[in-house]
Amino acid sequence: MPSTLIVGAGMAGLTAARALAAEGIDVLVVDKGRAVGGRMATRRIGDAAFDHGAQHVSVRTDAFADEMQRLVDDGVTRVWLRTPSVAHPERGVEARYAGVGGMRRIPEALAAGLAVKTGTPVDRLEFAATDAIVLTPPAPQTMGILAANGLAVPDELVAIEYDATLAVMATLDEPADLPDGHVAPASGPVAWMADNQHKGVSAVPSLTIHSTAEFAAAHIDRDPEAWTKALLEAARPHHAGGVTDAVSHRWRFSQPHSTLGCGAMTVGAPIPVVLAGEVFAGARVEGAHISGLAAAEMVLDLLS
Repeated sequence: MPSTLIVGAGMAGLTAARALAAEGIDVLVVDKGRAVGGRMATRRIGDAAFDHGAQHVSVRTDAFADEMQRLVDDGVTRVWLRTPSVAHPERGVEARYAGVGGMRRIPEALAAGLAVKTGTPVDRLEFAATDAIVLTPPAPQTMGILAANGLAVPDELVAIEYDATLAVMATLDEPADLPDGHVAPASGPVAWMADNQHKGVSAVPSLTIHSTAEFAAAHIDRDPEAWTKALLEAARPHHAGGVTDAVSHRWRFSQPHSTLGCGAMTVGAPIPVVLAGEVFAGARVEGAHISGLAAAEMVLDLLS
């Protein structure tokens, strides 16, 4: 039975793994994180819980609509809210899906039945140990893996730049009372705030605060205590309740400036090596799903 190593247990990697496993390929997924999901992350701090990365998922393609409906039917996701698209107002109001109990529920459901090893950093590839490899980390990390193994780095990847996001997870002493559970301030360093209790993620009042890209660029390598305080102060006029505890997190590769639109690509190597992830098919969770399907199709073609 042919085998494939997949690096990265986010949406792209898990989608590719599921598609390959369905075709009889022996798949192993590895990820350096403590849990699957990448930016579809849910964290517990005391009695509070937080979606501190991706807040929701939207749907625009038939394949991803089918995947979301399957997860809805299985009780993994639900429609959290319906809002217009900021980037594409011509699309009108769109459903925003959230994981039931937290965004991490989605990748956990996708990983069910797969061989997955978390807490496993990868910098060297063992070409003799598998028949194909799929790399799905953010472009800078993928480039590092390629370079460490003497493989040529595609020029298209070198050109990709990312915006960072700084996240603050705040526990409150009373409900945040955000309209519809979320708010995007018109100005200031806060890009987005989400009420985890409203989403059904947290049993107690808790708030996730995301910075703007501009604020993150200026503060990401500074003392987190200072930028955490600044974001909490900027958020204060927009929510009820007082902050009783706060924890911060840096997302260095939050949003690529551009994407390639090719689905996935191969690089020259002793065995098939396929590159995938959101930068290849759109900077959204759905783009990662599309890329994972494209990567699986490439692997199947190369192994046939």
